[in-house]
Amino acid sequence: MLRLMRKVAVLGLILVGAAAGTAQTVKTMPRKAPGAAKVECAQGSICFSGEVREGQKFRKEVNADLEFVLALPGEFQVEITHAEPSCRQRFWVVAPPYHAHRENEIDAGYEWTAEDEVHLSLREFRFATSCEAYRILYELEEADIEKFVANFKTLANGEGRFWITDSKVTHAHGRISEEHGAVEWIKFSVEIKLPKAK
Repeated sequence: MLRLMRKVAVLGLILVGAAAGTAQTVKTMPRKAPGAAKVECAQGSICFSGEVREGQKFRKEVNADLEFVLALPGEFQVEITHAEPSCRQRFWVVAPPYHAHRENEIDAGYEWTAEDEVHLSLREFRFATSCEAYRILYELEEADIEKFVANFKTLANGEGRFWITDSKVTHAHGRISEEHGAVEWIKFSVEIKLPKAK
């Protein structure tokens, strides 16, 4: 129990440090109108826009090895295209916190409503670019949370930003309840920064 409490406390530090302090609870997170954050594309980044409807998936090739995937409801992430099944099961490891709403989720879950989801326009995320990095992160998270935090940015060496630029929500149904509602569709823009080749 003490080990679990220590993990939860240290994972909280990831939100402040490794995840650039952007993930917070629904009660303290500032709300912005959809599209309020300016969409940017830094030089050398891979940038694109898209749209996805409830019950669908959006896929976009980032390069020969990586693919951006967004499921609605669900989450977005950069996946390794030709990863073995054991690697695919670990993609979530770079999206803390593990028992609360995460920056890469768009699902009107936990305490979040559909409106909360679409009002958080700018979301920052990190991802690993190799199965070996995911394996190491997974093992560190299980065995030594301090080393996990210390090695997080080095191993999760890909960075991204995600903006919701337009959306529609409903309270006719919802994944959790009608009160939480559901996101019917979103338009979005993505910026991906890959690590520089050595």
